[in-house]
Amino acid sequence: MRSLRRPAAVFIAIALTGGLAACGDDKKDEATTASTTATTAKANGADAVDVTMKEYAYTIGGDLKPGGTIRLSNQGTQFHMMGLAKLKEGKTIADVTALLAQFAEGPPDEPTTTEPAAGATTTTEAGGPTTTAAGAAEEEDPFAEIADEIGAPGTFMGPGQKADITVPDLAEGTYAMICFLPVEGDAEGTPHFAKGMVGQLTVAGDKAAEPTADATFKVELGKAVTGPSTLTAGKHVIKFEKVGDSDEAEPGLAKLDPGKTPDDINRAFEAFEQGDNFVLPVNAAATLPGQLVAGVFDFYDTDSVYLGVTLTAGTYGIDAHDSDPEDVPPISVEQATFTVT
Repeated sequence: MRSLRRPAAVFIAIALTGGLAACGDDKKDEATTASTTATTAKANGADAVDVTMKEYAYTIGGDLKPGGTIRLSNQGTQFHMMGLAKLKEGKTIADVTALLAQFAEGPPDEPTTTEPAAGATTTTEAGGPTTTAAGAAEEEDPFAEIADEIGAPGTFMGPGQKADITVPDLAEGTYAMICFLPVEGDAEGTPHFAKGMVGQLTVAGDKAAEPTADATFKVELGKAVTGPSTLTAGKHVIKFEKVGDSDEAEPGLAKLDPGKTPDDINRAFEAFEQGDNFVLPVNAAATLPGQLVAGVFDFYDTDSVYLGVTLTAGTYGIDAHDSDPEDVPPISVEQATFTVT
């Protein structure tokens, strides 16, 4: 759905002038880096870990194996997100909280800039430094030296929802867990992390077994999502499979109100965007024409994401477009609907 990652992208781009999004090439260069801290070297996590979100804290059930399952639930009354970013070598959660504290009162008045070398041109993914001509100023990314970009299994979730989220490529390391969403009804847009919604997840040990999906939806930017048109009510393991150059596709699942479409959900989220701000009214979830089950963030380097969910009778919508670019229209082609009987 539109804006599943958008709240994080908006806050990141403004409050952190590039935010927790390191350049995509940087992440790929470090994909083979060893465990980020010595403390994870001898640990052995579990195949699955419970992570609970509420106002305004995470409860994390322990360490997780690489490729393990996060049993995520939102037990609060507001939207919450599990923004997950791998810390770089030598960095700690204290480095994260120290930087976030600088922005707890809101975004800076002006972006911090640096001058690139003469003749240099920089190109990055959305959310990172902007492309610059020779001699032009380039936005700094204050988090780029601390952590990688927020991607899957990072997830945005409506109140009362729960899902099992598995990324087989989830690597060993220490991860910062952050909720960037603004407090509902807060005119100042105070982010949840400013109220303490920051956590740490350690991923270490032997690789967990990959789940077995009973429904697969293929996701490719610029094309409709393909998959089954009908599923039975009950527990399912849905696989979102990336096709082609779709690193920034963001697969999201919502149960739709009768007669509604994924674009109706998109428009509802779009209404929360007020200029450069993302403002949530009190009881924001009630304004949606459906229920946001789970919105997984960008695929990036991973090829697949598994979503374990319990489906009830009705119509569900999938939207997997890239919500980061400023000029994304409210209508998306990367969609599918299916009926649960």
